[in-house]
Amino acid sequence: MKRGDPSAPFLSVARGGTATRRPLWIMRQAGRYLPEYREIRGTMSFLELCNTPAAACEVTLQPIRRYGLDAAILFTDLLVPLPPMGIDLRYEPGPVLARTIRTMADVEALAVPDPERDLSPMLETVRLVRSQLDEQVALIGFVGAPFTMACYLIEGKGSKNWDATRTLLYREPATFTALLQKLAACQRPLVQALVHAGCDAVQVFDSWASVLGAEDWAQHCAPHTDALLQTARAAGAVAIHYVNGAAQHCDRMARSPAHVLGVDWRLPIGELRRRAPAFALQGNLDPCALFADEATLRQRVRAICRDAGSRHVFNLGHGILPTTDPAAVTIVVDEVRRT
Repeated sequence: MKRGDPSAPFLSVARGGTATRRPLWIMRQAGRYLPEYREIRGTMSFLELCNTPAAACEVTLQPIRRYGLDAAILFTDLLVPLPPMGIDLRYEPGPVLARTIRTMADVEALAVPDPERDLSPMLETVRLVRSQLDEQVALIGFVGAPFTMACYLIEGKGSKNWDATRTLLYREPATFTALLQKLAACQRPLVQALVHAGCDAVQVFDSWASVLGAEDWAQHCAPHTDALLQTARAAGAVAIHYVNGAAQHCDRMARSPAHVLGVDWRLPIGELRRRAPAFALQGNLDPCALFADEATLRQRVRAICRDAGSRHVFNLGHGILPTTDPAAVTIVVDEVRRT
């Protein structure tokens, strides 16, 4: 099976080595800010695109061709595993689930997917992308952290504060714990399958951990995320732990089994480096900084590179916004390469 070169910039830095340049990729780099993506997306729905390997491969590769980035991230969605778990899904444009999971019986009824059988388009996309990537470019797969997946299952759609989720945690802690355990059981085989199909790294997204206090997240949620990160490591992949809004969770993240901590923009990266000295860091440019004038944008990029140290993967602190001018990404890439 074709793999990325372990000495390539992203994989080397992620595992604690050195590289000839600082590695760089952009969260949601394959997406709506690119005209070539919009052209393909205009021919099919979002879920159709996720489940059409040739098309998903093409949009995964588009930012690599345009910018020469050091890692490609698989084009799919956190919630693609839900239908084979028994939860139908549509996008309007955000996700809307056909039903919610709020009782122990609901949790027990969730099926554990077989990735090769139930998520074969995703794995075929991995194989297609890896076959076309240069060995100097890593391929990153991803899954949702059990807590973030639980948020959608409990609420049934997106939410500002995830009140129903937090209510279930306090009102029915046994049900809440059982749901996270079930989700971890569903995601572990997918993590293994992504690596076996050709992913060099797996990023676990905990997009909504910011709504929990440090103690609740550390006690109830982090161990289940750790299990997925450990699964990625055991399969031979780089494990990336991304937590959005993570300031209150930094100390617990620094006990993670990940190789790389993906961080947002809410704390200076120099402080994050002091609090997590043993990890490669990934981030932490504010996505809205891409709307600044060129001089300001370049200054922000230089400051992050300076304060993060050498064991750093340059990235945004969250996904690139759809209204971003692609030329701004060209500026970021140029400045990172200069540093």
